[in-house]
Amino acid sequence: MGRFSCGIQCTRATLFGLNILFVFVGFTVMGLGIYIKVNGNFSSISEIYKVSQALGSEAMQWIGVGMIVAGIFTALLAAFGCLGAVLKNRCFLYLYAVLLSLIVFFEFGAVITTLVFRNDLWKTYDSSFVEIFNHAYGENQTATIQIIEDIEHRFKCCGVDGPSDYAKFGYRIPRSCYPNKKAIAGLPYTEGCAQAVAIWVWNQLPLIAGSLGALLFIEIFGVISSIALGVAISHSSNVEDYHKF
Repeated sequence: MGRFSCGIQCTRATLFGLNILFVFVGFTVMGLGIYIKVNGNFSSISEIYKVSQALGSEAMQWIGVGMIVAGIFTALLAAFGCLGAVLKNRCFLYLYAVLLSLIVFFEFGAVITTLVFRNDLWKTYDSSFVEIFNHAYGENQTATIQIIEDIEHRFKCCGVDGPSDYAKFGYRIPRSCYPNKKAIAGLPYTEGCAQAVAIWVWNQLPLIAGSLGALLFIEIFGVISSIALGVAISHSSNVEDYHKF
């Protein structure tokens, strides 16, 4: 097989390097998923451990399975890209391009769906928050109650939609709802934690959008470079066959 141009060689090397990185990422995600599946939580990280305790073992088992599947898929997809670049195999390269294109379309679809159904998503988010709140205090789930109070303390909020949530469900307003945590004095925070957390997420959107944009750029680069490399390999093979005759 003939030599490629300098641009194609650089594209091939970059494609190989990126996919080697994603192979390690895939195995890391898979390893974390196995760890969660076996242990049921993130016992080594205190803050995440609180969240995992609140979610419950069944939910964490599903999260673990999801991470294992995502890790295996990422590693296999990256392996196709690596093998295609190293072996100059058009089948691997085109399969890699097709699968990566489907992921890109899925991501665009997820963004559009989120924008179209944002009001329904907010209602689901708020009602889920209310359900967690009610179960925590109704069943005296101390781990979940501690997380709720930590959220109230960090985000300077109270209840799900406001301090009236505690009166609505017949619960006493905790100290975490007050500016002075050592004594219940003055007025509690008026903003609900559902709104406060949503505003915090909104403020992180530039970072989230930047990260997703970088990932999308890498994925589109992977699609274009794998197709370009596959075409270059095909062209090189055709040139060699022509010279043989």
